[in-house]
Amino acid sequence: MIRRLLLLLALFGLALAAQAPTFMEKPPQVPPAKAYAPPTSQVDQLPNGLRIVVVQDQRFPLITVHLALRAGTSRLTPSNAGLASAEADLLTAGTPTRTALQIAQQLDAMGGDLSASADQDFLYVNAYALGSRAHQLFELLADVVLHPTFPQSEVALEKANMLQTLRANRADAGFLASVQFNKLLFGNNPYAITAPTPESIAQISRQALVSFHQNYFLPNNQAEIVIVGDVQAARAHNLAQQYFGGSWRLGAPLPPPAPPVANPKTTRIYLVERPGSAQSTILLGNLGLTRTSPDYFPFHVANEVLGGSFNSRLIADLREAKGYTYGIYSFNAPYRDLGAWMISTQVRTSVTAPALKAILQQLNALRSAPVSPQELTRAKNYLNGSFVLGLQTQRELADAMLTPGLYGVGPDWLANYVDNVRSVTAAEALNATKDVIQPQHLVIVVVGDVKQIEAGLANLIPGATMTIFDATGKMVGTYPPEGAGKTRVINPQ
Repeated sequence: MIRRLLLLLALFGLALAAQAPTFMEKPPQVPPAKAYAPPTSQVDQLPNGLRIVVVQDQRFPLITVHLALRAGTSRLTPSNAGLASAEADLLTAGTPTRTALQIAQQLDAMGGDLSASADQDFLYVNAYALGSRAHQLFELLADVVLHPTFPQSEVALEKANMLQTLRANRADAGFLASVQFNKLLFGNNPYAITAPTPESIAQISRQALVSFHQNYFLPNNQAEIVIVGDVQAARAHNLAQQYFGGSWRLGAPLPPPAPPVANPKTTRIYLVERPGSAQSTILLGNLGLTRTSPDYFPFHVANEVLGGSFNSRLIADLREAKGYTYGIYSFNAPYRDLGAWMISTQVRTSVTAPALKAILQQLNALRSAPVSPQELTRAKNYLNGSFVLGLQTQRELADAMLTPGLYGVGPDWLANYVDNVRSVTAAEALNATKDVIQPQHLVIVVVGDVKQIEAGLANLIPGATMTIFDATGKMVGTYPPEGAGKTRVINPQ
């Protein structure tokens, strides 16, 4: 009986396969994304330099406020790396009139939250609350931003937490690859700073935090506040003027150190030791583009074809065809003054060299011929669809409204985004690819079991020396080893 049932099920499955509906034979047609119409905004600038953007959004009884200043990690040097992040974390640790607990309790009473963070270029303070509590939210936000006290006990706790986080991060191969890649690509430029070190954490003090605040928390330090929510535009503007106008005075922000950066003269492979690792993490790339580059949108589309999403060439080759990895992606990181273009993946240790070889072949293929009409259309639809879907919440909209002012792309950036993507031609994408992707000038970082992968990787660039680092970034050797007919190379740029 069971055998007969199994036979019937098998025959039924064959019948279904033979009668598969035609719609499964090819993917459905996706129409081009419609042009995005950003909500009406009111833009103004206070006499002290603070830029104000107000967007009324009455879908929810909430107000979202995002404040940004040019106080990111690119304002630092390796000796004080981590200071911007500590500054952001400790803004809510207390003010002359509130303890950290009182700040948290008042936010709870408003139905809101307040947090701060720092990236390469900017320090952000993000807050939200019920629209009916807009006045209280602004009063609290101004107190936190303008009058932090950085209590000594909280500074000590922050430093201890930073050390614990660093130790945990150094157990992550992706973190190790990112730290080493940025150092090698950006050299002495502050964009090389990815994370603090135990030495730089030790240098963080209450006085250092106070000095950072005095030097960079200034309204004319590219400061901008975006207000989105259930509040009248005039009232929102008046609240910004009341709490961030007269009492927040002009200063002289220190200019960031900005030594020039160029792509390396030749492609080099750098190894980071992770003994016994079952996988190798590969991170490679070269200098990329800022948002103001004329090639930004053509390369945005080209990169999407290469490795921007799960429909990319890299996924089709290294995951689907070869089975080397679960995921591989390429991306352009457009900072304020510089950009970095990268490919990142994790592969089995035994296929490290073949995987890297396949990646390099895909780079050459993308540079050698225009992408197909199908690839071009699919990439545009994905980018535009993702863009519009990423602007649905107040928080997402507030972040997006900061972009024109912070990154200097002009007031029509959001309104023109979909059209800028849609207008890219295959020829423009190819030209941008040739300008950006430089297979002969790459930084390639591989984190893994060096003894298992070094010989295979060396065959990809015959005659070159690979520098080997430990998890702290210290150089611990070369391959071939020093004394084996090769010159000891520390940082060949």
